[in-house]
Amino acid sequence: EEKIKEWTSGKGYLHSGLTIQEMSKEIGINRTYLSNFINDTYQTNFNGWVNGLRIEEAKERMINNPDISLAEVAEQVGFADLAHFSKQFKAKEGQPPSTWRKEIRKAVV
Repeated sequence: EEKIKEWTSGKGYLHSGLTIQEMSKEIGINRTYLSNFINDTYQTNFNGWVNGLRIEEAKERMINNPDISLAEVAEQVGFADLAHFSKQFKAKEGQPPSTWRKEIRKAVV
């Protein structure tokens, strides 16, 4: 658990194309144990967990850099492309990132 917290705070999830094998090697934990830990702790699989972390990071970046393009945000947080980012964002937040950002801008003003 401690190794996963360290890895998360170091933002290891921002690397594009990350696999559970890479992460398990990086933090020195058996892949199966890591997978089971993520499933049990976060009630999601590895990809769902990583995408969730990336989306939270993307939201922070959109708030802190309002002029950044969504394509840049997607790339910075580790998504392969804008389409995949938008699809995952909408699945988690219930709306596309462009709509979310507009609503945040209104709320901030």
